[in-house]
Amino acid sequence: MQPIQPPEPVQLSQLQKLCEYATPFASNAELNGLFVDAFKEIIAWHKVHNPFYAALLEQQHCTASQLDTIDDLAKVPYIHANFFKRHESLSVARETITEHLTSSGTSGQKSQMFFDDWSIRSARRMVGFIYDTYGFHTPEEPANYLLFAYEPLPDFTVGTTNTNIFLTSFARPNGLFFALRQSGGKHEFDRFGTVRTLQEYAEQDLPVRIHGFPSFAYFTLRQMEEMKIRLSLHPDSLVMFGGGWKGYANEEIPKKRLYDLIHETLGIAPERIRDAYGSVEHSIPYIECSKHRLHIPVWSRLFIRDITTLEVQGYGKPGFMNFVTPYITSVPAVSVMMGDLGVMHPPSVCSCGAQTPCFEVLGRAGVSRNKSCAVSASELLKKKGVYDG
Repeated sequence: MQPIQPPEPVQLSQLQKLCEYATPFASNAELNGLFVDAFKEIIAWHKVHNPFYAALLEQQHCTASQLDTIDDLAKVPYIHANFFKRHESLSVARETITEHLTSSGTSGQKSQMFFDDWSIRSARRMVGFIYDTYGFHTPEEPANYLLFAYEPLPDFTVGTTNTNIFLTSFARPNGLFFALRQSGGKHEFDRFGTVRTLQEYAEQDLPVRIHGFPSFAYFTLRQMEEMKIRLSLHPDSLVMFGGGWKGYANEEIPKKRLYDLIHETLGIAPERIRDAYGSVEHSIPYIECSKHRLHIPVWSRLFIRDITTLEVQGYGKPGFMNFVTPYITSVPAVSVMMGDLGVMHPPSVCSCGAQTPCFEVLGRAGVSRNKSCAVSASELLKKKGVYDG
């Protein structure tokens, strides 16, 4: 990848140094100090370039001088992810925006996020660093791609499709098939075309890389079961899920069951089946390790906040997930409170070798009929367990 520089390299020198760090799951005092220094720089950046953020900092009495440790970053005012559904708040000139992406929600107002060249390329480079670490970056080797994602339309901005197309750069595309085909300006799931494509890919004996929504992968596997089709794809094949089950949450199955079904039906080894967590509002890549845990990379940190008091929780205690990262210069999404509930664990719970904490997503808090948000959140917190592989 070509060298990347932030908009003002001198003022954002520590930020650039942090984002160039190529070992995603390292942890030491020096890295923590670099993270805090980079955060001070980005706070100052957005304060100068974004009137809304400057007012927010003033309202919350937050200054960069208060930030000395990682724990101090919990003092930085967070912005709820829903803010980006209704507001545009740029910290750069609009003509410098190179990517405008939206969330892939199935209903309601979609979040919009704007990226300048530094921000989008930095986020993509992070994916590259993680793929290198996991051994998934083989750009000279051909692969066939099956994307459980929306086939692009003109001016199509859904972030999940943008991400899945980007992921085809990590192995040389031989074939490419979108399972969610565009038809008359809309998208339809081509169930039988997807099964046929997998059969054709199996005959070619090239690695197959499957990316996208897990729900449609599951529907495909069910269809193959009904048709009594089992395949043995190339051993270097890879499954990388992202985007969640969205409008099919009522049909969601446990992750272990899904991974076992993929192994049984397609012959892909469990360690080459991974899930990822991310959002357009906080575009840091969280990709499962070989033990199927989501570790926090060096470019971000996570605070878990109590659902009632919003106080920061320790390891093993569930709550709202508040992610912080200094990398993004285009919008002040440096501390984002997600609508998702989660729990964080120390590095010692995982044997993969990563030195950073990991987290599990418990679900999305929301309001259902005759239930308050707190009740719904409390019910979600009863969910337990992750797939250990």
